[in-house]
Amino acid sequence: MPIILFFFLLNNSNAQQGKLDTTFNSYDNGTNGDGFDNAIRTTSMQTDGNLIVGGDFLNFNGKPLSYLTRLKTDGSVDTDFDTGSGFNGKIYSSYIQSDGKIIIGGNFTSYNGENAGRLIRLNSDGSHDTTFNTSLGASSGIINQIVTQSDGKIIIVGSFTKYNGITVNRIARILPDGNLDAGFLTGSGAPSNINCIEIQSDGKIILAGNFIKFNGVDVNRITRLNPDGSTDITFNVGSGFDNDIHAMSLQPNGKIILGGEFTGYNGNTANRIIRLHPDGTPDTTFLSGTGLNNGIVYVIKTDTSGNIMLGGSFTDLYNGLDVNRLMLLNPDGIIKPDFDIGNGPGSASVYSLANSSEGGWYIGGSFSVFDSQNQGKLAKIDANGIHDISYLSAGVGFDNSVLKVLPLSDNRTMVFGNFSRFNGVPSSRIARILPDGNLDITFNSAQTNANNSIKTAAQQPDGKIIIGGNFTSYNSTTSNRIARILPDGSLDNSFVSGIGFNGQVVSVAIQSDQKILVAGNFTKYNGVTFGRVVRLMPDGTIDGSFNTVVGANGAIDIILVQPDGKIILGGRFDMFNGTGYSRLVRLNTDGSIDSSFSVGAGFDKNVYALNLQSDGKIIVGGSFLNYNGISKRRILRLNSNGTLDTTFDSGTGFSNGDVRSILIQSDDRILAGGAFSGNYNGIASLRLLRLSSNGIYDSSFSVSLNSTLYTMEITADSKLIIGGNFNSVSGVAKHRVARLKLCTDSSRWNGSWSNGSPSEGKELVFEEDYLFSASVNACSCSINSAKTVTISSGKTLGLSFNYSGNGILVLEDTASLYQSDDEMVNTGIIHLKRKTTPIRKFDYTCWSSPVENHRLIDVSPHTLSDKFFSFDAILRKWAGEVPTNIMTVGKGYIIRGPQNFSSTVPEKYEAIFKGIPVNGKITIPLGTPGNSNLIGNPYPSAINADSFLIDNAENIEGSLYFWTHNTALTNNKYNTNDYAVYNLLGGVGTRSSVSSGQNETEPNGKIASGQSFFVTGLVEGEKVKFDDNMRIIEQNSSFFKPAKTIEKKKIIEKNRIWLNLTSEENVFKQLLVGYIEGATNSYDLFFDGESLDENRYINFYSYNEGKNWVIQGRQFPFHSDEVTLGYKTEINGNFTISIDHLDESFIGQSVYLEDKEKKILHNLNDGSYSFSTDKGIFNSRFVLKFSDNTLQTKEFSINKKGLVIYQKKGQLVIESEGSNIQKIEAFDILGKLILEQNTNQNSIIISNLKPKNQILIFKIKTENKLETKKIIY
Repeated sequence: MPIILFFFLLNNSNAQQGKLDTTFNSYDNGTNGDGFDNAIRTTSMQTDGNLIVGGDFLNFNGKPLSYLTRLKTDGSVDTDFDTGSGFNGKIYSSYIQSDGKIIIGGNFTSYNGENAGRLIRLNSDGSHDTTFNTSLGASSGIINQIVTQSDGKIIIVGSFTKYNGITVNRIARILPDGNLDAGFLTGSGAPSNINCIEIQSDGKIILAGNFIKFNGVDVNRITRLNPDGSTDITFNVGSGFDNDIHAMSLQPNGKIILGGEFTGYNGNTANRIIRLHPDGTPDTTFLSGTGLNNGIVYVIKTDTSGNIMLGGSFTDLYNGLDVNRLMLLNPDGIIKPDFDIGNGPGSASVYSLANSSEGGWYIGGSFSVFDSQNQGKLAKIDANGIHDISYLSAGVGFDNSVLKVLPLSDNRTMVFGNFSRFNGVPSSRIARILPDGNLDITFNSAQTNANNSIKTAAQQPDGKIIIGGNFTSYNSTTSNRIARILPDGSLDNSFVSGIGFNGQVVSVAIQSDQKILVAGNFTKYNGVTFGRVVRLMPDGTIDGSFNTVVGANGAIDIILVQPDGKIILGGRFDMFNGTGYSRLVRLNTDGSIDSSFSVGAGFDKNVYALNLQSDGKIIVGGSFLNYNGISKRRILRLNSNGTLDTTFDSGTGFSNGDVRSILIQSDDRILAGGAFSGNYNGIASLRLLRLSSNGIYDSSFSVSLNSTLYTMEITADSKLIIGGNFNSVSGVAKHRVARLKLCTDSSRWNGSWSNGSPSEGKELVFEEDYLFSASVNACSCSINSAKTVTISSGKTLGLSFNYSGNGILVLEDTASLYQSDDEMVNTGIIHLKRKTTPIRKFDYTCWSSPVENHRLIDVSPHTLSDKFFSFDAILRKWAGEVPTNIMTVGKGYIIRGPQNFSSTVPEKYEAIFKGIPVNGKITIPLGTPGNSNLIGNPYPSAINADSFLIDNAENIEGSLYFWTHNTALTNNKYNTNDYAVYNLLGGVGTRSSVSSGQNETEPNGKIASGQSFFVTGLVEGEKVKFDDNMRIIEQNSSFFKPAKTIEKKKIIEKNRIWLNLTSEENVFKQLLVGYIEGATNSYDLFFDGESLDENRYINFYSYNEGKNWVIQGRQFPFHSDEVTLGYKTEINGNFTISIDHLDESFIGQSVYLEDKEKKILHNLNDGSYSFSTDKGIFNSRFVLKFSDNTLQTKEFSINKKGLVIYQKKGQLVIESEGSNIQKIEAFDILGKLILEQNTNQNSIIISNLKPKNQILIFKIKTENKLETKKIIY
């Protein structure tokens, strides 16, 4: 059945602004969280500060780690602690002996493949201590807690009933060799669980849990035993507890603190916590008052000062004060008022506590959030409760606060703060990030950076950067809280700050005359007194013309320089130069107070953020609740004279937190970020929002952060870069820096543009008809009802966000709508026009739909109803389609020409696709493996065939087949149909190049909009996938564009030659042989394409391993290679073999064709080779070679161009001509270093990389230069 190909372009999008840009720092991809994936039940601190951690977990920071690990002091896994295959069950208890050995209890039955009955002892390196034999051990239940006696014997408690086959009922004493101590006589033991145990200084043993009897005697959940296991009758608990005990701690004075879910003890009220005297009577000096009013206390631990930490599931109140799952009490039971854990555990429970060597605490449990930070089950706090957010960092993003971001003109970004690492790489307080979010390792390479936090920065016009903060040195050079650095990160020694500042620098600003304003909490600069603000000359010396006299009496947090040079200061002061100016003042250019700017009573709380709108009005943010006596909660707008602008509608403002950063877009919309987590004017707002220019909440922008935003800026390409303490952005893990997509400007067309012509970052609204005569990138596009916007042929409208509205977007033939985000959803309608190559009535064209809900009949309304087909990939035959069927997006169809077309004279046919343009991820089921599947480009823009092949490599063979009815427009004797073929090596066409040297039927790797094609499935039940990463801009006119128009940027280097077989009646067939990095001389999925033999007259192919290849990839080097060529013909007569075209690397290279039948060796560079033949199959008549090995009349010289990489016998060979190779680095496609090798040779063989058909990037340093090469290996 004859079919014609046809090709086009377009695109689509829609998603709420504020969407996370997942292409930025993709290494921090949301899969690596901070910490463990399941509950922590036990923590034990070693004397060296390393922490034993056990529980229910199976992963740590995204990597497999089962039930037990040891962490270093920085939170990283201690690789010296080797657990092998580990445990097969959960860990509930751990105990570190004085000799450093570690006893572990739980519900496991094996460790590292060896039997272990819920109890085991490990050596300090994690190996099994085989001198402690517990291979049988506890045969059921759980071991909840472990303690040791002074004589080295070990007591275990839990829910187990037997040990080494002997009934023990939930308590046993174990000898140092692991055997049961038969002298420990507990009688019938406990009938239910023992949860906790403590050993007194006199050797007596206290037990607590949910048991109500012990050895047959009523005890109600607590008892004390003598050292021999008998019950101590002097311990008087009376009626005991009314509910279960889960936690116990023995104080040095012998008093006993207990916690659980009880509410009474021996008839006295005791809400979940109590302290007993050593004799069991309540300690009335323990002032727990009303105790806890809900939940359970699971763990109690005391510190060296006698303070008592409790953890559990309790919330709400302790003795009338707010608590949340964790609280610290003074020794007398009163809550410590200066202990503040912020929001604490976000949910679930605290199960484990350990004291840190610095006086803080490790908190373990089932929580996944601590103080609003993603914190997987283990957190670290200091003695005051402050959360250490750098602990258990996943090695992705920044490990501590980002305080300032500074976008550069080349889309790189400077980042400053209190961090020490980025993506696991040391980067102390300053880093430069590449446009893709990776670390720029060339910035300040091998230097120490700042020794303390950098809080602010500003870039000069010459690229130098002023930094300020709390550091006292930079690159090991004394720099007290201010420095200027060069663009490469090195210190600028021409900036002379002397002894610098005596306090923190919080804000810097550069005036138009390059003078530098500095503010903070200092009182001196270079020994001279200043009231927290000073102006410096460009060389760092003091500007004597700027005199603030006394200055501010409190910290200044923000400087804003107006266009007229006046300076607004905001902060925590309430006096300036001895006059009342509460938190805000404006200065003249000489430093004097601007009396025309009146703040009245000013703000009641701090000002942290300032910015100007285009009309000179001032947006102010902070922690304030009132301005000049008027209620304004945390944000307001002032007129240029300081009076309140009542037209700014902030309503009730922010309900909590504070505003730390304000950014004004070019359209005067306001981005506000900070620590707020409640509502803005009644609308839920989590730390970042956008307002209209007049303060109304902008619902088109939506982001939620889980912790404070400190800084944000617009990048050169109109995206929003944000930094702070957060490690989650809209539910996706992103560690303290992220980039968001948004529209930063807008413009309306109503006969003219309201705010300039379209550009990247602008929302476009069309109120009248419009014609795009050039390609344009914009943020979004909306067309009003009854209006039409047209994109001219060959042009592209690229959108970052959605296309919407009730009008029509018309795409002329070969025009494109381009979008690159799979989550965008369009709502507007397009009319997409596509013209075929010239066809006749009986010719078929392959189609796919780039719009939703398009009917087959609407593609070609005048085609007969029985001439619509798809391809059945299971039965391997054409399947008739009902014309009114909706075209499945991503599926291919063939449709015959219109019935009113001529049967002899070809003409172009124009189809119009009307509907919502398709965008996002599309999948199509594949048929039986080995069968052909007709699929199609689902988008209104072209896609890259190489990207499509690589992304689907696991599920399809590596060649694409495009059917062509190659009806010539001349009077040839034979008219043929055939497939054009494409793979990663290149494409072959179905007719020879025209006189210009172009082959218009040769696929070039761009699959146009509306084009369908065949692929061959590999795996049963799998699917082929399309996504926006495959889409490309423009290049949508035809799949068979001339090869020389291919993009200049290629994925891999290719060295290819195209050969034509042509009869004297112009019957034509083409093949391609190419040499490419990563290819072998056997079958290669990506590089070899089998001939489908659809030309009914001739076939021409390379013959290898019993198959006919229309495209064959070969391995380097090619100078000695020989390629067998075969052909099949149904025609007797004369034929020619000739070079159609070749890559530049073959220019000047001899190309020989050996005719083994005639024993002729012909150089095809001298012209075509003619021969005559009978009908038949001839698989070995011809050989393609590149040297004359028979005559030895020419010496072959390969053009290496200095450096070449090729494969030989399964190994990679790297050769350098003219200079030695000094260093080799290989990276995978994600940028992960997989090979690093130093050398000093001109030829290297790499044998330790296994071929995986993957893209590798090699960086090779020679004596002369550094080269980068991409290969597929």
